[in-house]
Amino acid sequence: FFTFCVFSIISYSQNLDYSVYHNDINTAEQLYFMENKVDSALYHYNNAFDEFDFIFVKDLLNAAQIAKFNDRPFESYILKAFKYGLKISHLENYPILKDYFTKVKNDKSFKIQYEKGRKEYLKKINFDYLDLIYKLAIMDQLNKHNKTTQARYWQQVKKITDRIKDSIKTIGFPGDRLIGISDSTIFKEIGKPHLDLYEQRKKYDKLWYMTSDEKYLSTIYTFVIYVHNPCSYNFYEDHFKKEILKGNIHPRDVALLHDHVYTYRKDLRNGCGNSGKGFRLHQYANYPDGLNKDKVNELRNEFFIIPIEVDIKKLEYEEKYKFNLFSGYYNCR
Repeated sequence: FFTFCVFSIISYSQNLDYSVYHNDINTAEQLYFMENKVDSALYHYNNAFDEFDFIFVKDLLNAAQIAKFNDRPFESYILKAFKYGLKISHLENYPILKDYFTKVKNDKSFKIQYEKGRKEYLKKINFDYLDLIYKLAIMDQLNKHNKTTQARYWQQVKKITDRIKDSIKTIGFPGDRLIGISDSTIFKEIGKPHLDLYEQRKKYDKLWYMTSDEKYLSTIYTFVIYVHNPCSYNFYEDHFKKEILKGNIHPRDVALLHDHVYTYRKDLRNGCGNSGKGFRLHQYANYPDGLNKDKVNELRNEFFIIPIEVDIKKLEYEEKYKFNLFSGYYNCR
């Protein structure tokens, strides 16, 4: 009985429905960027961060920037972000945090706090799963180089995404929560440097361009594979929707895969079961005519994504005040 009670209390303290998380983050962004309500926005950020056991790093960085820009305490967001993959060096990419980075980058006590958070982060990573994604990404790139026809290559990448689908059923989606954010030396930190992406791909001269671009603050090669399959969203929609609610994939990542179909020629889009809808967060997509703001926001709301007006305002804050508010593959988050 005692064990059951303890388990119940622990379970109750951690919310498992990530629609609640994303709606809290969205409320925070709406309050700050559209209404300039600083404290109310930070209240909703804190709600999300306190209630869930996994946090997307960019949300912590956005909260930190808002807090610092408005002379509110901000360091706790950065310290918490270390538990979810943030490195001290990442701070250099945030102009609002640049002076803070300069101050702490050589501070011994700060580094001790970073190392403590880093250990917690590494314990959560499924390194076997990450290694599988690296190997599948390399296979995909080799297939792309050696393709005989485009149709043949799409058949090959479909086999790879189907293999990931099988892993999703048993493990979960290979996103930030399970395999961590993009990191060039993460295997070196656990004594297996030969499994880092560079070490694995360097034997293939033609793959010289494959890098672990850490500025994205998210899983990268999972999505590189998926965007190479032009029909990813159509094939795996049900899996994606379930994984959003578990916190294993960010809804904006799913939105990117949905909209990526609009980067292909028109006849292929129709062949993929083109929905005629769009989230308008893919910078390279050729969206269909008639995709007005109301339709876009209706779809965004269905997937727990802020209205497009808030994204536009965030871009204005980046230009005017030097915020850095977007991350992820193709800056979709």
